[in-house]
Amino acid sequence: MTTETSYKQTPYGKRMYNVTGPINVDVAKNYLRVVVAIASADGELAQKELDWFLEEQQLLGTPSDLIKENVLNFDGKNADIEELLGGMHYDFSLNFRCCMLYQAIKMSRADGVYHEKEKAAVARAAQLLGIEQKVLVSIESLVEIEESAARLRFAIFETDAE
Repeated sequence: MTTETSYKQTPYGKRMYNVTGPINVDVAKNYLRVVVAIASADGELAQKELDWFLEEQQLLGTPSDLIKENVLNFDGKNADIEELLGGMHYDFSLNFRCCMLYQAIKMSRADGVYHEKEKAAVARAAQLLGIEQKVLVSIESLVEIEESAARLRFAIFETDAE
């Protein structure tokens, strides 16, 4: 079990999210749970969704015991997103509100389906976090652009998309 109060981000975290400081373990616990709860809002956590999030967290340097406790052993289908967000304090070294929504959208779309219940959970989380609708639409659009860029890269390199 992680006994430290924070952990360092990796170069990937700096490159992808511009993380400049350590991540508070208590904040990370709820962060992980909120993202899992949003992706589970359609009643299931698809394997591709879970795989995407696990890989992302490993690349970010999230300690394995935090991942086990707050992703693998967490029942996101029965979680109350409002309660989880209410228990958070916001001393992250980045705009974690937007990053959380970004990761929730990426995770929710990883199985190829962005279910209406997942969209509604993202919208509710955005509302609870004080994120304006236009910012949420921008984050969703960014994810769509990234997916399009990946398809383009696969086409150029003649790689079959999975």
